[in-house]
Amino acid sequence: GEPMLSNIPQLKALFAENDTSLAFLDAFVGKCEAELSSCLKENRLPSIELVEAIAVAKVKAVEESIDIAHRLQNEVGSYALMAGTGFEQKDFLTCCKFAEGDSRILMQKMARDRLRALEKKPPQGSPDSWDEETRACAALAQKLKTDAKSCGDKQQAWDDNWQEVYALAEVIMQKTISSYMAK
Repeated sequence: GEPMLSNIPQLKALFAENDTSLAFLDAFVGKCEAELSSCLKENRLPSIELVEAIAVAKVKAVEESIDIAHRLQNEVGSYALMAGTGFEQKDFLTCCKFAEGDSRILMQKMARDRLRALEKKPPQGSPDSWDEETRACAALAQKLKTDAKSCGDKQQAWDDNWQEVYALAEVIMQKTISSYMAK
């Protein structure tokens, strides 16, 4: 018989990677859902930690799904162009990116909130003793300050440093996931 696409080595590896990522994200999202459900049942507001975890869950679940679908589409080649393969439904994932808050806007909010917190309470000690998030945040804060001063426009400085903003958001999301899953 015909070989199955799922037996091609690079696809097998991609499926295995996806299974690992999906299992971890599923556990993270499930923990967020359980805690939110408890809040709703007890008629209490969710903690800031939970709200932040939910935002991270939204961004990561959608972005990971888009990434894996895109990589899979590239690996299967022309098969992805055929009707009935499921790839014609891939645009739904893009719609998810913008539903319930644009993923990029949520990431910018995470970075802005962290920058504001750093401004209110600067880190103590040597930068060598700071965690990755604090170092990335402090570096971005300094770059934004310098760039805003040179161009005279805070928003332009923010826009010019968009890559660093999203890099900080990625670090924040990883730390959020780690600390939330550890509790």
